[in-house]
Amino acid sequence: MIAVIGATGTVGREIVAQLREQRIGVLAVTRNPAAAGLPAGVEVRPGDLTDPESLESAIGDGVPAAFLVWPFTDPGQAARLAPEVVAVLARRTPRIVYLSAQAAAADPDSFWARVERAIEDSGVQWTFLRPTGFATNTRMWAEQIRSGVVRWPYGAAVRSLIHERDIAAVAVAALTQDGHRGLRYLLTGPEAISQADQVRIIGEEAGHPVRWQELPPAQATDQLAAAWGDRAFAEHAMASWARMAAEPEPVTSVVAEVTGVPARTFREWARDHRDEFRLPTTAEVAQRYAHAFRTGDLDAALALLSPGVVRAAPIEAADGPGELHGVQAIMDNSAALNAGLRFHSVEVGDPFVRGDQFAVRFAFDQTYLPTGRHQTAVKMSLCTVADGAIVREEVYYHTPRHSS
Repeated sequence: MIAVIGATGTVGREIVAQLREQRIGVLAVTRNPAAAGLPAGVEVRPGDLTDPESLESAIGDGVPAAFLVWPFTDPGQAARLAPEVVAVLARRTPRIVYLSAQAAAADPDSFWARVERAIEDSGVQWTFLRPTGFATNTRMWAEQIRSGVVRWPYGAAVRSLIHERDIAAVAVAALTQDGHRGLRYLLTGPEAISQADQVRIIGEEAGHPVRWQELPPAQATDQLAAAWGDRAFAEHAMASWARMAAEPEPVTSVVAEVTGVPARTFREWARDHRDEFRLPTTAEVAQRYAHAFRTGDLDAALALLSPGVVRAAPIEAADGPGELHGVQAIMDNSAALNAGLRFHSVEVGDPFVRGDQFAVRFAFDQTYLPTGRHQTAVKMSLCTVADGAIVREEVYYHTPRHSS
């Protein structure tokens, strides 16, 4: 049984799947087994890298090999914690396959390099996988790609991104076969293409044109630091992209040499993941809108509205038919209308879809607090969708929202 530490990550899930395809037992170690969502037949046990002792019981005895992902980006933390984690693994398994990075070779102070040294010092058999970059990291552009414009720095940076399935295939070989001991594999895709071209290819596979707009590096650094919570790591990424604009990433044939199958192209990756980047259909928007209200997820509902959405709700305007323009105006109006109401529940019907429009029925069980009157207010929303977002909502009430 192979231990996979980080089994719920992008690469980890692929390793689990490929091991299962080969009918090899899998022991998945994750912090939250209840939320792992792994296939039936996979043994899932709780384990946390920040608590090395938890790995002792999680892995147990008789594990021939373990795959390790280090999810923390702080080099200091890696220096303190990695030796303890690796010591536990070394007592439980004779072989570790570690998902490192190309940067480990160039930066001995990086967290990747520090974990590598801890593994080397432990005395176990080891194999280090050093991808140049994950194709899956282009998912960070998903929202912008759906909007048709990606604003990002260094469009000329040329990368040899690799499909997560190819990383997993090499990992599975190193975990289950001989001949990989003490090797550092530089893993790449079969081509090097610019970031601007990556965006274009994703758009082509997703079915809508996407253009690149260069973003000043300082602004991008601030955005990444806020998103990742680690400014030093964001600055490291920016420096890497700047370097790749002048010197493209290398291309190797390691995937083909290890697995016997050529590495997948970036276009193949984009085709495999195109649904994540394409604009949702009217039916998909309708289902997500209804689901958001059923589950009380207002943020998810608001995310489906175009910034310039128009809401036409005649009964809500004292002087007759009226329109609200923009999400904030709709929010402010709703807050004012609902100030005297207590909502007990809401029943959301299945949406009816036709062309670029859908209709959905809402029934609110509510009490109007000034009078204490309990009632059910029913409304129909007729929504128009364009470019994957709701651009107009017409609201019709069957009963007044409240009465005095």
